[in-house]
Amino acid sequence: MPATKVSKKSTPGRGRSTMSAKKSPSPRAKRVAGKKGAAKKEAPPGLIRAGASKKGAKKAAGTTTGPRVLVVNMIPRSLSAEINQDSEPTIAVNPAKTDQIVGTAFTPNPAGGRTAPVFVSADGGKTWVLNAIVPSGVNPFFGSATGDITVAFGGTSNKLYAGILQDTSDPNDRPMDILRTDNFLNATLMKNLLSRDGPDQPYTHAATITNGPNAGKDAVYIGSNEADGSSSRTSTLDFSLNASSPAPSFKTVLLEPRSTGNARQDGPQVRPTSHPDGIVYAAYTGWRSTTGNFRANTLVVSADIVVVRDDSWGASPKPFTALVDPIDHLPGIRVVQGIKFPFHFTGRGVAGQNRLGGDISIAVDPKDSKTVYLAYAEGEDVDHYKLHLRFSSNSGSTWSPDLLTIARATNPALAVNSNGKLGFLYQQLTGTGSALRWETHLQRMPKGGGGFTDLVLATVRADFPARQGDPYLGDYDHLQAIDKDFYGIFSTNNTPDKANFPQDVVYQRNANFTTRKLFDVSGTQEVAVSIDPFFFKVTE
Repeated sequence: MPATKVSKKSTPGRGRSTMSAKKSPSPRAKRVAGKKGAAKKEAPPGLIRAGASKKGAKKAAGTTTGPRVLVVNMIPRSLSAEINQDSEPTIAVNPAKTDQIVGTAFTPNPAGGRTAPVFVSADGGKTWVLNAIVPSGVNPFFGSATGDITVAFGGTSNKLYAGILQDTSDPNDRPMDILRTDNFLNATLMKNLLSRDGPDQPYTHAATITNGPNAGKDAVYIGSNEADGSSSRTSTLDFSLNASSPAPSFKTVLLEPRSTGNARQDGPQVRPTSHPDGIVYAAYTGWRSTTGNFRANTLVVSADIVVVRDDSWGASPKPFTALVDPIDHLPGIRVVQGIKFPFHFTGRGVAGQNRLGGDISIAVDPKDSKTVYLAYAEGEDVDHYKLHLRFSSNSGSTWSPDLLTIARATNPALAVNSNGKLGFLYQQLTGTGSALRWETHLQRMPKGGGGFTDLVLATVRADFPARQGDPYLGDYDHLQAIDKDFYGIFSTNNTPDKANFPQDVVYQRNANFTTRKLFDVSGTQEVAVSIDPFFFKVTE
């Protein structure tokens, strides 16, 4: 079916504003999604069939001496005419059944209705379908979709959890929902475990508790920015230590003990991670002051990067206060202080079209809870924006100098495999002018060091396709390690050109790699290039 032209109207944003916490919130635009590639026939609720190519079963090989690398464009063949800006992706691999994988992006439900889809795979990521199991809303500009959404599986329970911002017609009314399903492959809607107003950018982490009174139950942690104006200290964690129970209980903890100055809020990034021994870490960006204007795209933030820890899954009398800064004696180690970065309202006019706003990621070695890795960004403009990678070998009490710095890069995501090997996913802007490109990299470093090995997963034009809204690529991507293997997801330009994918790539949607063109299902109508989510697996 032919692609439809994307609406060029100015539209309200998808996410709750993060400026300012003391004022009535205004939208920080998430994405514009006109009536793009809508299905001609209304599909039944639940599973939307993909008709994926059997070629997706073949793994693309890396070098003969290196790992095997599989890269898959996740758009189903039946949706070959879609031209959405499917950005800001996350992924969840079921540790109990690693062939079961769920992905998310800003993807509307082509069947319409008050549900949003997730991408699901039951064959290890080789093929994908959409399953519309997320209860959300209908936005007149974006259709049937969610605002921010992140997902995670429990460790052994097979249960899938999600933190979402409901998408509604009111840009200032996007409650956060915490959801669960026992079977992500069927058509039953996810159950709402908790709903409350205020949070921005919910980020989901889950694990099955291995010790203590809640052993065998799932723990779920949702980091967010409490941007409802109730406090000027806004880095927040909602968590449950019995999330797999029929009626789980949740606790909300404010992580920020310090003044946020004239910023009057923290950043939206709050990232939790846990170790099987019950050590739980969270990293957040503590804003301290701002200059410039958010709406004018000139806001610059001065901030600290803070790491907190709890030693009992969050069940401590004063949760997440195990780390105390030696200088001001407040909870949370300030790993770095006084860094600066832009906080863009929009990617319009920004090199690479992707807005910047501070980046952070944290991961713990699954065999050693004392070994923790942290990535964060600083730099007052695109050309000086830089990712930093550091580690702690003493449970976050002190931190190393930089292990690695990446210039003009964003969207860091960290994971550590069962051998202690670190994976570091990011997207880097290279070149200048018309030669600007977005490169997606996975750097890997063995336990104990010995140097990084770089896999370039994609290298595409940064000026094409033209941005349709925000975010262009996303405010984050995602990486997960299960046993020795790394699983990840990123969004980028979907031009079917093998030169853009150095590790090779498999497309489900109808694509001609000789002519480098996309087509609808019939193969006769050319489809415009857009932004798609890409799954990858690196088999060590």
